Amino acid sequence: MSEEPNLEERLSESTRQQTASLSLLDHLKYFVVDGTSSALFYAPIMTTTEYCSGMDAKEIATSRTIGAVTTFLTGYAYNSLLRKSGARIVGVNKESSWLKRKVVDISVGAATMMPFYAPMLYLAGASSKEMAIALFTGSLLGAAAGGMYGSVADKWRIFWGLEPVLNK
Repeated sequence: MSEEPNLEERLSESTRQQTASLSLLDHLKYFVVDGTSSALFYAPIMTTTEYCSGMDAKEIATSRTIGAVTTFLTGYAYNSLLRKSGARIVGVNKESSWLKRKVVDISVGAATMMPFYAPMLYLAGASSKEMAIALFTGSLLGAAAGGMYGSVADKWRIFWGLEPVLNK
């Protein structure tokens, strides 16, 4: 048991060294792959949420345009910073149980939904009622989707020959 922290420290150090040794081109690859996975994954989920909240087609189109740009630009930060750092802080890695990895993904999904989604809805012109419904259902779906998104994002990374965050 006393050797476990040393193993975790070594894994953590190895991850830091891998990230530090990435070239600018490597970071750009991760940025594009993470951005596209995020934009493609969340678009249909949030479109459905907005439709069910009563938003009209123009509001949904505006929100999804803002959402596509936002999720593309933040996908890398979400995966490489929040998921990876969050997992490291609580001691979760690729070898951890499925449940522990999902808890990290769900937590990150829940924590990031509201700060990004509320301004999108406001800028799209959603009414207070539409925003309340969309934010409530979007937050629930965001947490659940966060659990699924981590696996999808890692599979997308693997497809493009890049290192996944939490999945083998």
